[in-house]
Amino acid sequence: MSGVILTVVEHPESALQMLAATRNLAILMGHARINVLAIRVPPESTILPSEEILTKHQAAAIRAREQHRVQALHAVFAAWEPTARSPGIAIEWADIEGLADSLVGEWGRRSDFLVIARSARRDHAPERLALHASLFDTDRPVFVVPPGLSTIFGERVAIAWRNDKRTERSVLTALRLLPRAKQVHVLAGVRAGTSPPVLPAILAEHGIDAELHILPIGTGVFGETLLTAARAVGADMLVMGAYTHSAWRDLIVGGVTRYMLAHADLPVLMRH
Repeated sequence: MSGVILTVVEHPESALQMLAATRNLAILMGHARINVLAIRVPPESTILPSEEILTKHQAAAIRAREQHRVQALHAVFAAWEPTARSPGIAIEWADIEGLADSLVGEWGRRSDFLVIARSARRDHAPERLALHASLFDTDRPVFVVPPGLSTIFGERVAIAWRNDKRTERSVLTALRLLPRAKQVHVLAGVRAGTSPPVLPAILAEHGIDAELHILPIGTGVFGETLLTAARAVGADMLVMGAYTHSAWRDLIVGGVTRYMLAHADLPVLMRH
């Protein structure tokens, strides 16, 4: 049975790497339908009611700008799509005007995986809303693609292990991709004075050979420690749970999750 991947494309300059990453994921899955979604920002969402009134002229200008952006995205898609098709991969394009969080939530819940860019533009609201909706509104695994990704992934996989249900859900999702991996590394944090962790039983029970790396948890930023360890083992993909510290998820995302969304330079498979 094939799966469904939803890929949200935002910027023409990064669209090709997003599409290439999606095809890489589809190959790891074996068979997949790829839905490529471009979201046109509705004019009324760009102006706060307390600031000014949206005139017809402003609305027309915003729609024209958004249409131009989506046309540029489709041009990248149209050049890529013939090279990406294969007997096991089906590809569809859609562009819709609407709110990013609502559309990503709706389409994402019908998908097996979502592919979202790790934004380098902290003030770009639609992209930020799409990312948060994918992680926390869909209940689906999310591939977060870093800016400038130019290599394939899935051959050397690192798992950020934490003994809780979010990490277990992420690993269960990744098991579909791991049979093609040449190396699997488990990166487990441990605090001074606590018992050292062991390899998770979930991997052995699914026939996955892995190497355990114990990382000290101290006063520094553990996200930085984790990312450094992933680089040191040559990982091309990181698997981890996604966490929040508050219902106000747009403001208070868990520390390691927040660090990876800001700094990861390899694809990260996250699941809340």
